[in-house]
Amino acid sequence: MVELAWFGILQTIGALALFIYGMKVMSEGVQRIASIQLRDALQKVTQNKLSSFLTGFFTTAALQSSSATTVMTVSFVNAGIISLTASAGIIIGANVGSSITIWMVTILGFDLKLFTLYLPLIAVAMPFIFIKNGKYRHWAETLIGFSILLIALQYLKSVVPDIQKQQDVISFISGLGNHGLLSIFLFLTIGIVFTALIQSSSASMALTLTLCLNGWLPYDVAVVMVLGGSIGTTISTEIASWVGNTASRKAARLHVLFNALGVALFLPFLPFILSFISWVMVFVIKTGNPVVDKWAMPTGLAIFYTLFNVVCAILFLTFLPWFMRFAFGTVKVKSRDTEKLNFIDTGSNTADLSLPIALQEIIQQCQRIKNLNSILNRIINFTTEAEFQDHMNTANDFLSKLLANEKATNQYLISMVEDRSSLITSQQIKNLLNINLLIDHIRGSYENIFMLVQEKRNSGSGMAQHNAPSSYTGSMMPL
Repeated sequence: MVELAWFGILQTIGALALFIYGMKVMSEGVQRIASIQLRDALQKVTQNKLSSFLTGFFTTAALQSSSATTVMTVSFVNAGIISLTASAGIIIGANVGSSITIWMVTILGFDLKLFTLYLPLIAVAMPFIFIKNGKYRHWAETLIGFSILLIALQYLKSVVPDIQKQQDVISFISGLGNHGLLSIFLFLTIGIVFTALIQSSSASMALTLTLCLNGWLPYDVAVVMVLGGSIGTTISTEIASWVGNTASRKAARLHVLFNALGVALFLPFLPFILSFISWVMVFVIKTGNPVVDKWAMPTGLAIFYTLFNVVCAILFLTFLPWFMRFAFGTVKVKSRDTEKLNFIDTGSNTADLSLPIALQEIIQQCQRIKNLNSILNRIINFTTEAEFQDHMNTANDFLSKLLANEKATNQYLISMVEDRSSLITSQQIKNLLNINLLIDHIRGSYENIFMLVQEKRNSGSGMAQHNAPSSYTGSMMPL
């Protein structure tokens, strides 16, 4: 019996892994199809709350991943491509957009019998995988990812046993839910930890829906776990921001607090909200009561999750300035923050969507080259030994940053080359690699110049201020 139990657990984990993989393949296929449009939409988003909200909503609806949207948003904030105010609207819109994924899982995976379509979809899509035309190949990837998603949902339904006839297990689970605030805290924690571990709120929701259908979870317990999952999904964004600057950490904190404060606001009114949803489902849309009808639970959970995100979005958009001040106040500003790279790894995002981040880093490298030119001009016009040494130390510091960032940017761009991006993006990546190589050559030239200046100074030849040129032009390339 113990071996069978462990085998069942492994089957469930495998089905979840297959679900996450299907979501990843489908999301990346959509990213490659609409990469340039999504990228332009994120870069052109304005300070207007409505436009940034809609950008986040439709981006998440297209990518089928709120985590991909929020992590990408944090990366763009880190690189200075979008403002913190715009990122707040995008993140709030992304949370509402994640409801689309839940409805898709609910309708396609549990209400309609689409399991039989997965083989025909794969049969139609597979030949296009081997076609060089990127557009058709990306559409094929999207269809195959969707097919894998259907397979995973059916496996989840089959590997989780129906326990309606096992009263001992039902009594145990029901007993856990009869301890008031302690039970709420318990299932909220389970939802947070589980979603944080698998890094997918969609997979967490799919498993919760499956457990409801098979009698493992009552409706009110499942709702609390869904709220916990909304907090757990913010962990990936928070972790991604750790390697970024203060702006990226502020954007990530907006995401965390939006969900955490939303859960805190919803919990006291949970009994009234659940009663309202039950009334709507029974008397308005006539789909059954999710409290007593397990087949109505998936729709009930989808309605609750949508209501939660929409209400929180309206509330926080209304009080957006206060919300941003509160969130930013929880972020500690680190010293020497500007020494960090101005990009962070966006994880599941494709090269098409990551390109602006690499471009911004190249622009920052060019700015450091311009700063080196100014430092060299001041060194040539030095007045005292202390001033000369101070400028040399600054120059060496800039040269070290240039070298470290050049290597990191080069590695970042090479990793993007490995992604099957669009033809336009592939050419742009090659151009950025060439520019980065040119920056390295310029850095080497400046390093030799500063070394020569230092040697002449040490040998006593020096450079007097009275015969120094007023400005340095040298062979610096226009940027």
